[in-house]
Amino acid sequence: MKLTGNKEISSNTKAAKKKTLKIGMYTTAITAVAIAIVVFINLFVTSLPSDKVKFDTTSEELYSISEQTEQIVKGIDEDITIYIIASETTYDMSVYEYLERYTALNDNITIELKDPVLYPNFAGQYTDSEAEENSLIVVSGENSRYIPYSSIYVSDYSYDSSTGSYTSSYSFDVENQVTSAIDYVTNENLPIVYTLSGHGEVTFSDYSSAITEYIGNENITVNSLSLLKEGQIPEDADAIAILEPSSDISQDEFTMLKEYLDNGGNILIMAGSVTSDMANLISLMNYYGMNPVNGLVVEGDDNYYYLYQTYLLPDYESHSITEPLANYYVMVPMAQGIELITPTGKDNSKEEPETEETDNTQEEADTSEDERNVTVQGLLVTSDYAYSKVAGDNITTYEKEDGDIDGPFYVAAIAQEENEETTGKMVYIGSVYVMDDSINQVTSGGNADFVMNSLEYMLDRDETISIRAKSLDTEYLTIDSGTAFKWQVILIGIIPLALIIWGGAVCYQRRKM
Repeated sequence: MKLTGNKEISSNTKAAKKKTLKIGMYTTAITAVAIAIVVFINLFVTSLPSDKVKFDTTSEELYSISEQTEQIVKGIDEDITIYIIASETTYDMSVYEYLERYTALNDNITIELKDPVLYPNFAGQYTDSEAEENSLIVVSGENSRYIPYSSIYVSDYSYDSSTGSYTSSYSFDVENQVTSAIDYVTNENLPIVYTLSGHGEVTFSDYSSAITEYIGNENITVNSLSLLKEGQIPEDADAIAILEPSSDISQDEFTMLKEYLDNGGNILIMAGSVTSDMANLISLMNYYGMNPVNGLVVEGDDNYYYLYQTYLLPDYESHSITEPLANYYVMVPMAQGIELITPTGKDNSKEEPETEETDNTQEEADTSEDERNVTVQGLLVTSDYAYSKVAGDNITTYEKEDGDIDGPFYVAAIAQEENEETTGKMVYIGSVYVMDDSINQVTSGGNADFVMNSLEYMLDRDETISIRAKSLDTEYLTIDSGTAFKWQVILIGIIPLALIIWGGAVCYQRRKM
């Protein structure tokens, strides 16, 4: 009996071991299959474009493509290759994943890595400078543009006069750079703007590095033009900029500019010192329903200026130029006002400008006797308490004096004339200082955007307005001391006290039960 029992125990032990072995083999097989499935899924997901498997949760939407870029990229028919000057182990993953979003929008766009060690002469085909690692080269056919890596991650240093220290900011500008490059290599008709010279004018670069950079990003070519030397306006002129002239244009120049407008040309005037002796320039503005107001605009409402009463913060009038600026200010320092008048219908370059009183709060001026189809509209307007100091730059007081002119005034306006086949446009901005980099910093880029929006509207390039660099700076929650004290009372006092009272009430109810 004892022996039989041992045999039964041995048999049961073997059966148990055999069962355990089967379960172990089964578990091992299931685990191996599960691991294989996970590996396969990971490999499959890794092979997918980043825009399909990675989602942008950053507050600045660092890895999201803007609507402007989508419109431009989706309409491209040409093959485009974006080369990254880096190896498979050194390329910038953030830039690469961002570029993958371009390839997802259009199958004609491809990305290639070019190892500078294996291909040392490759970048030299497209740039004369020494290529930085992780720089980009955008190529379509025979057209190309080199984007240095230092233009993708941008550092900006500025002096804060209130604290007496320098501050730094960092931004990710890959979308602006790449979209601009794609537009450049695929667009055969890039705009050309001529800046008038010969009358003491300034240039864009004299006042603003920001606007100069934006003009370059928008692929706008800027050339100087002396009508006295050339004798005519070039046929490829998409717009002419007249920036702070110190003397009048000639009668011949007036005639050429007027004919240019009649044929659908565009003129941008930025000036804050158009004086009565500039009869021809005033007549050109009168031709499109604008008349400069004598003097310097001073704002009487402290909600409409910054620090100084001549540093204006005007209201926006409704227009596609100003609509994108709803969350920004535009500051117009040392401005000359403008009134909207009936557009003149004749060559009155040697006559006195019109002085008939008009309601300069109107948005559209009436057409003249010869029924020209000209509409004039204000863009930036002062408060009702503004006035123009006739002493101009020689003012000695901000107080209103006898002879000063009552406002409100427009300090920026637009006029356009629609003919059967063409539309001529003129934009007037009452101060060249609106371009100044230091002023643009105060408005967080609002001034540069306003100037660029005006220029692009004239050039019919609304789709490329304002692709901003994305900030990489840490955002801090800043609150005033009063708000901080209120939250301290709530979090340290009221909420704990409420919990104690509630807990006591619960304990009291339980004891009664």
